[in-house]
Amino acid sequence: MLGKRKSEEKIINIEATMKGNLVFNDPVNLKISGKFEGELETKGTLIIGEQAEVKTKVIKGENIKILGKVKGDVICSNRLELFPPGLVIGNIQAPILIIKEGASLKGYCDIPAIEEKKLKKHPKKK
Repeated sequence: MLGKRKSEEKIINIEATMKGNLVFNDPVNLKISGKFEGELETKGTLIIGEQAEVKTKVIKGENIKILGKVKGDVICSNRLELFPPGLVIGNIQAPILIIKEGASLKGYCDIPAIEEKKLKKHPKKK
């Protein structure tokens, strides 16, 4: 009898300096601990570590936790959390945004209203 294998958790930790565009089509847990410059699109959880410095036009992800420095816009489809000493210099778009005391944001926030979320899930038929 064959049993289902427990899916292995995918974790990638980048501790080096890196430039380029990263796109993940499958969910991964990605942690950036070093320097990154380029565009970044993830599924799963993205953690910008305390020592990380990220320069990007845009970061796109599902669940994002920021403890380091980010210069660029952040588009999050689920939950975005800023922890101290995290710093974001750029605009944020997320349905759930949590900024802990000691974290900083220099930019604008776009948090969709409940009505907007419902419209996206169930658009009106014409």
